[in-house]
Amino acid sequence: YDIVFTTKVYNLKELKLLGAKRTELFLDSYDENVHRPMNLSDEDMKNFACDVGFIGSFENDRAEKMLFLAENGIKVVVWGNGWGAWIDKNPNLIIKNKPLYSDDYAKAISAAKINLCFLRKINRDEITSRSVEIPACGGFLLGERTKRHLEFFKEGKEAEFFDSNEEMLKKLKYYLVHDDERLLIAAAGRVRCAASGYSMREQLRKMIDV
Repeated sequence: YDIVFTTKVYNLKELKLLGAKRTELFLDSYDENVHRPMNLSDEDMKNFACDVGFIGSFENDRAEKMLFLAENGIKVVVWGNGWGAWIDKNPNLIIKNKPLYSDDYAKAISAAKINLCFLRKINRDEITSRSVEIPACGGFLLGERTKRHLEFFKEGKEAEFFDSNEEMLKKLKYYLVHDDERLLIAAAGRVRCAASGYSMREQLRKMIDV
């Protein structure tokens, strides 16, 4: 290929070592037609409303983190594949064990007070598509603190981040009882997504320009 695009900074050099002629970075992005704030019906709220939600496939690291929250009194609703073995691990860990797509995905993000964002360790992720999809839906993002996350969003202003289970728990407890601050940060995160060109439309335009 003449050029290989990647969302992962470390791949810029690694792909060249594998023979890529040229590599360029593009950003994890959101689909404006899918990832947007949703008007939620009573039925939507019944299906999706929660204090803390997570959407994603099973990985042991993220499972252990959420079990820690459950054991410390935080109710977490978990959507995604591969969670069957974790059903009934803890009454505060509510395992739906099914994926969400399209409008249901956006509704679940919109209906959760706080959306957790974990990074897949096997991929060496510093950011993921969900990192921008959550704010694009108007959701409050609480994710793992990385250099890339901090480049995308101002901590405490447009999203929140954590380094440890204890810090994650502390921030959850704080923002669950500080609604005004939480809503302001969520709104600012959505504005940042549009202003910084994190949409697929903008990323594709830049790729075509390159």
